[in-house]
Amino acid sequence: MNDTLSRLLALSEADGSLRTLDGVLGDLDREETRLRGRLAAEDEGFARRQEENRALRLSALSKSGEVDDTDAKIRVYQHKLDHDIIPYKEMEHLREQVTFLRGRLDVLADEALRRITEADEDDEKLVTDTEEHTGQRARLEGELAALARRRTETLAEREDLRGKRAELLQEVPTHLRGAYERLLGAGGSPVVPVTGGMCGGCHLRLVDNTVEKVRADREAVTCEHCSRFLYLRAS
Repeated sequence: MNDTLSRLLALSEADGSLRTLDGVLGDLDREETRLRGRLAAEDEGFARRQEENRALRLSALSKSGEVDDTDAKIRVYQHKLDHDIIPYKEMEHLREQVTFLRGRLDVLADEALRRITEADEDDEKLVTDTEEHTGQRARLEGELAALARRRTETLAEREDLRGKRAELLQEVPTHLRGAYERLLGAGGSPVVPVTGGMCGGCHLRLVDNTVEKVRADREAVTCEHCSRFLYLRAS
């Protein structure tokens, strides 16, 4: 393979590697977005879990407060009945209230106990849930850290390759650089092999004269259909 074609091929391979690295960086960006979404969902889910636990505890405290308030009313009413001189009707009313409130106190106490038990059990479960959340968060943060390291390495590799690519471009004859860059901008590889008498880029059959020129390997030969640079693969 002549020097000009070797340089074009090396440049094309460098550009192919750069496209691959750009694809890798794009994949890393998408993976980071996915991981950050999972991390946010994990935090939101755990925040809801904590709020549910707080709601259970507040419900238990509220019901316990009702028990205390009811018990306090019974004590006040009973004290009046035992120590105060009050009209008969008021006395009967207070006795009815005491009877009613004592019955209600039993119901409230049972409900308060049930809610306190639920809250205590949920507190224990929250300990396990917190450990699981902490572990899951650590795993996600570890994946993000590994991804960040890989991005840094890939960026460094791409920067190094860009420098080599600039050097390779300078080695290509000036009159071919513009054609090469136009082909690169159009997509695909600007330098392709001849396979079975056909261009490896557009896959159209080449005229015999073009194939012979490629075999002669004395100059940079282009496809008459797509203008890509052609070469023969080493057997």
